[in-house]
Amino acid sequence: MNSPLILLENKLPRELLNIIQSYLINDFVYKALKEYYNYLYYKKELYEDFVYTQYIEPNCNCHTYYNSRAQRWKYRECSGCYYLEYTNKYIPKDFRVCIYDNPQYGKIVYGKESNYKLSMDYDNEVDYHYD
Repeated sequence: MNSPLILLENKLPRELLNIIQSYLINDFVYKALKEYYNYLYYKKELYEDFVYTQYIEPNCNCHTYYNSRAQRWKYRECSGCYYLEYTNKYIPKDFRVCIYDNPQYGKIVYGKESNYKLSMDYDNEVDYHYD
């Protein structure tokens, strides 16, 4: 066991030490996960640049036009640019699995709780009557 619990190794049973160890945070694993997340962001940016230069840019037919009623220039996107900018169609699968769909990502990177957990901070003594 390579943790601060080595001090209690001879004083507590092994089963209890294993339970306590399961609640301790492993900083080395968190550091490795953060580095892997940075790598995934870098890979995503490279892949999006590749997709844009190889597939989107040659077939792009976006255009700008002047709207005289609104007195300003307007911009209309083509479908390829729309899919690249606003959808997850061109995101690598490992990025989607490890970051985008991972509810523990915020906890690992930012140290905050997940939004998926229900908040139990409401007051139980207050009665709400709906007529």
